[in-house]
Amino acid sequence: MKGGRHMRFGICTGADRADEAAAAGFDFVEITVPELMREAEGAAFASWAERVRTAPAPVEAANCLIPGNLKVTGPDVDAAALRRYLEPVMRRAGAAGIAVVVFGSGAARRLADGFPPARGWEQLADAARLAAGIGEQHGVTVVLEPLFARACNLFNRVDQGAALVDRVGHPRLRLLADLFHMAAENEPFDHIAAAGERLAHIHVPTPSLPETGEGPAYNFADFFGALRAAGYGGRVSVEDNTGLLHAHPPPLAPAYRAILGFLRREAHGRTA
Repeated sequence: MKGGRHMRFGICTGADRADEAAAAGFDFVEITVPELMREAEGAAFASWAERVRTAPAPVEAANCLIPGNLKVTGPDVDAAALRRYLEPVMRRAGAAGIAVVVFGSGAARRLADGFPPARGWEQLADAARLAAGIGEQHGVTVVLEPLFARACNLFNRVDQGAALVDRVGHPRLRLLADLFHMAAENEPFDHIAAAGERLAHIHVPTPSLPETGEGPAYNFADFFGALRAAGYGGRVSVEDNTGLLHAHPPPLAPAYRAILGFLRREAHGRTA
């Protein structure tokens, strides 16, 4: 069996919940870039970075790379401003031990009405190349996240992401596959197998379980089957897109343990 047994599981939450995540068995935590940038420069950030780097479930990934008011497509792109923003982000990510930064950022990459899509793709490639180049200086890989059309009108599918990774051709630019967004776009899972080694990070929604509450049904079995077919053996983060965990009363440990057990079974091709 390819993949499966080597997958590592994390959860998207605040760094302050790393101990709770570790107690449930998660391998790592995924935070947001705004949280990464919250502490003041100097001793405050250095202390925070040491804590998250050495936590039982260390912070290994961060999402929400670029804020919506810093456009990467359209007539208002400012490459110099983007560089000034990305440099401290990647420096801090490297210092905190964050290996992967997720470039979803739907508002930043959304095309303005009437703007030529071909030019938008060129600009997105330029932004991805810039982010990957700065990330490389700090040991950070940038992963491109396809988002469903309601979140962004440019770059919605894994196959488009694979083509964009190839177009940029930078070793620190890879691809993310997200079950939530793929389901919303009715994207076939064989695009995951075709993406192969371009994949460097995975997002899955909170599964509907007795411990989490009832939510939308997702085809975890075939999704993980495609990951195994692709030979994927990296990080998989639970992202609470459906709000099941957000609505769940504390403590979250029983829900965390149930989610992790479910995902490990699915990763190995077992449903019981």
